[in-house]
Amino acid sequence: MKPYMKFSTTKYEGHESTICDDIVTIESVLELKLDDEFIAAFVCTPGQEKQLAIGYLLSSGIISSISDVEQVIYRNKLCNVTLKEGTTVRQGKGFSQIRRFVGTECSAPEMLQELRTGGDIPTIQISLDIPLKTLYETSASLRDYQPIHQKTRGTHAALLTKIPENLRVSAEDIGRHSAVDKAIGLAIESDVDLTKCFLFCTGRLTADVVSKAAWASIPLIASHSVATDAGVRYAKKANITLLAGFRHKRFWQYHDGAGVIIH
Repeated sequence: MKPYMKFSTTKYEGHESTICDDIVTIESVLELKLDDEFIAAFVCTPGQEKQLAIGYLLSSGIISSISDVEQVIYRNKLCNVTLKEGTTVRQGKGFSQIRRFVGTECSAPEMLQELRTGGDIPTIQISLDIPLKTLYETSASLRDYQPIHQKTRGTHAALLTKIPENLRVSAEDIGRHSAVDKAIGLAIESDVDLTKCFLFCTGRLTADVVSKAAWASIPLIASHSVATDAGVRYAKKANITLLAGFRHKRFWQYHDGAGVIIH
């Protein structure tokens, strides 16, 4: 299934109008189950459903490794992940999981407290040297990794770059969270060491996005967009370097992770 489709539209330029075709992004749905138990529901771009499922489970801290997974079956908008016998999963719901599906057991004060404290995300200790030139080049080239966006203007992108090889893995989705999950899932599938990668996004760096990097052991996140206060708080809690607002060789660093050196 293509991630986009054509519609007939009226295009206005000043006071002139023209009937023409436009290509728009398709919204699809995905239900995720773990050993036949409901975990989350997504509104997402069709394609890479298995990678989205695995990336989400890892970036939410539910599983710790792809080696925990026995099989992944996708059929009829449902992805069911089966774990190997004896695998222990993280108890409770991670922050990003609460954002996807708010159950009656989760109250607004509890979510607010989690935003204020940084929740229970791990603190990572990873050393990584990143040339400033690489960050600028990645920012400038991010659009090259967005073929769907180039047609529709309707998707977010997430790009993982492994240092020092500059090996890149990218994904797009209408949801910024799903784009990150897909990129993580694709990287895991290709045996890319996430501890040697930095993540560049097009979307806002909120608490739930930063928590994904923490659970996946990614030491640096950057974005063309802005960071939120909770995103900064989570980055400090997780010891992740947080860079935002990239524009024409300019950006803001909101937190300097102890193990990351930008030179």
